[in-house]
Amino acid sequence: MLPRREARVLGPSGAPVSVLYFLLLVAVLVVIHELGHFVAAKLLDVKVLRFSIGYGRPLVRVRGRETEYQIGVFPLGGYVRILGVEGDAPDPRDARRSFASRPLWQRLVIVFAGPAANLILPVVIYFVFFAGHSELPASVIGDVMEGDAAARAGIEPGDSVIAIDGDGVRYWEDVEHKVQASAGKELHFKLERNGKPVEHWVVPVERTMRKRDGLAVTEGYIGITRAPFVPVVGVLDDQSPAWLAKLRTGDVVISVDGHPVSNWSDVTKRLAYSSAHSDLIYFRGTEVPGVPQIHLLHAAHADLWPKTITDDATLKRTIYTGIETAEMIVAHVDPGTPADLIGLKPGDLIVSLDGAPMTHWMTLDQTLQSDAGRAWKLTWKRTDLVKHEVQTITDTMTQVWRSQLDEYGHTVKRLVFGARNDVERGQPHMVPIEGRFSYALTKAVDRTGETVAIMAKGFLSVIRGDTPSADLGGPLMMYKVASVSGDRGWESFLLLMALISVNLALINLLPIPMLDGGHVLVFAIEAMRRKPLSARARERVQWGGIAVVVLITLLALRNDVLRILE
Repeated sequence: MLPRREARVLGPSGAPVSVLYFLLLVAVLVVIHELGHFVAAKLLDVKVLRFSIGYGRPLVRVRGRETEYQIGVFPLGGYVRILGVEGDAPDPRDARRSFASRPLWQRLVIVFAGPAANLILPVVIYFVFFAGHSELPASVIGDVMEGDAAARAGIEPGDSVIAIDGDGVRYWEDVEHKVQASAGKELHFKLERNGKPVEHWVVPVERTMRKRDGLAVTEGYIGITRAPFVPVVGVLDDQSPAWLAKLRTGDVVISVDGHPVSNWSDVTKRLAYSSAHSDLIYFRGTEVPGVPQIHLLHAAHADLWPKTITDDATLKRTIYTGIETAEMIVAHVDPGTPADLIGLKPGDLIVSLDGAPMTHWMTLDQTLQSDAGRAWKLTWKRTDLVKHEVQTITDTMTQVWRSQLDEYGHTVKRLVFGARNDVERGQPHMVPIEGRFSYALTKAVDRTGETVAIMAKGFLSVIRGDTPSADLGGPLMMYKVASVSGDRGWESFLLLMALISVNLALINLLPIPMLDGGHVLVFAIEAMRRKPLSARARERVQWGGIAVVVLITLLALRNDVLRILE
């Protein structure tokens, strides 16, 4: 059975093709699994009586030298019949080739070969997937978060990381892994800045990263990103210097006082240098008539004359330009969500969370995820078009858990805020992959290992009762998932096959008679008894396993039907 996943209605391919996707998925996974048992038995010279895809009356049967190969009338499944597995008495001439006559290690090899084949399949699929990559993000810092460890250490956007603690790095993932694994430990960064070597020492702080599905991981953090924050400006105040300089929300700044800028950090740094006057060059997109998806860019010049504002109480002076980061401007608010209930609207500018300034949506999202049940005080700005002034609004909201459909049509529980922006991140620097074969193989093995760990954790959660049994799914759910993934293309379908193959391997390792893990259980019992089980005891064990499998299947089918009726 599978952890619960749901899908939308059938995609554009329609029911016949969806059935084909489902049958192809099941057939490949079953053939791979049974092929593992088959190959192991053949290599150990254990006689294989039959290799069958499907059950029931054979539609096609081919007789080999000693093995029958067939396709059954019911294609949902398959089996390999090995001499001596079911306790049948072999012909005296084949007694030594019986499964039961072989030493324990050989029997274990044959039993584990099926799940092993299902674990090899994802490695192959992921290998093909990663082998298609020719470039990776380089170890070049796209942007630096204000006030974090990297910024305090003097690391700047555009710096190329050459080595960390003497270990050479080439790709961004090398930098990421080193930092994440070094919370509280001082790291020596060797950098290249404008062609010159630079060295900095920085200590990653420990933080807990939590995804919106609730999973959390503790890691080191210094506040660097591989992709730059695009220098897109937001302008709310129609009396501000930015508005009077004809800057508008969505303009992309490319130069400040003759200095090119490629990220938001560059813009804020350059504007801080001059309190009297700044020359800005920017791009503005103009919609092509009749083709709203395409915009023409044209360059323009802005003379920005900032205002100096003095606080009467503290006599502290601040420079006011009216330029905000467009990244923090709300583009969408989903009805009925916490963001909607407190009155947040598209066009509002989020400025702080619990009094802490928010300059990047990524920071806002990560902070909100850090404590699911907490009441947060959100502050935002809104332009009053009647009074021609900017209002500051503060309200308290608590996020909620909701079931949502992911990109594959699966139902997952996510923590919901309800507001989104529409400013995308910039593109990171890319470099060619060195040793593509070894890279693809290493990543394939790592990805398979991660998938096994996640699914094993999910199974244990169900067994312990932490996850309700209603989260189990059966054939109908698999049919829907196969349909949605198939409609999305072969890449999506193959990645789904990799996930379910791992799922199938873990299921077969459960200590339930009828499954591969059940055979291991019997071996363990016989080892403790120091003698084989009787034929009657084996029969009882088999019937007990059948009962458990039937109960799990009925529960999964019940859940499938209930989800259809929801």
